[in-house]
Amino acid sequence: MKAVCRFCGSTQIVFDESLNALVCAGCGLVLDEKPVYNGFESGGKTDSAPRYSGAFTNRVHDHGVGGTEIAGSILSHVKSGRTWAAKHYDIRVDKSNRIVKKGLTELNELIKILKPPSSVQETAADLTSQTVRGMNYKEKTLRRIAAAALYLAYKIHNQPKAARTFAQEVGISMDDLWEGIRKIREIVKDVKIEPQKYDPRTYVSIIVKKLSLPSEVEVLANKLLSATEEVHLSGKSPASLAAASVYLASIISNNKRNQLEVGGSVGLTDVAVRNAYDSIVKNTYIDIIM
Repeated sequence: MKAVCRFCGSTQIVFDESLNALVCAGCGLVLDEKPVYNGFESGGKTDSAPRYSGAFTNRVHDHGVGGTEIAGSILSHVKSGRTWAAKHYDIRVDKSNRIVKKGLTELNELIKILKPPSSVQETAADLTSQTVRGMNYKEKTLRRIAAAALYLAYKIHNQPKAARTFAQEVGISMDDLWEGIRKIREIVKDVKIEPQKYDPRTYVSIIVKKLSLPSEVEVLANKLLSATEEVHLSGKSPASLAAASVYLASIISNNKRNQLEVGGSVGLTDVAVRNAYDSIVKNTYIDIIM
């Protein structure tokens, strides 16, 4: 027996995965919310939030315990019912959680770009939720906070991301990144994020991978960095020392990349690479014959 819409009498009843409900294709009326559905599950690759079914996660506003959560527009065959469905959705999501959901949607868009480890994702989601809950931020501010939360989550889990490189990858300005960090630090008082000094070798692997250099360059660059430790070079950032060592190693191994290419891979200028390179050559027992 076919289901009939009690409002318009239509028999065109479809299951809408984005709402997890049976919807009338004629008028958009939600007939049965969260029904038993025996069809195949599917999730589009462009969804801005992951699909969860009871698994706890910080990446959705109800932590994944409220059932299925999928962002995106409803199916094309219920276009005429979109307005009604949107209003119905607003009723289902508690008012206090709407701003959290918007912030997490922004974060999930950034996660799709960078694909960080799940531990970084969860920490970033927690920072975002704590910062935006109860606030009335505009979309631009939410994106700043989401980006800053992801950047700080990398730092918390000891996975360095050069600020300038990170900003370029997620498509925001450095000013927006610092503003987002400021807001998080103002609100999330119980999270201490101390400045960290990273081992230059961590940046070496990042640079080598981005420039598609052979493993011999990475090995040689790390040996050069060991030599710099013995002379205690000061005033040079870990990223610049790593970039300079990779640049030097690429020359020695006949896999040369220019200073602009090497520096750009971690958000540095060619001047920063050149200065660090000069320091390495002048303070270690290395002769470069060009």
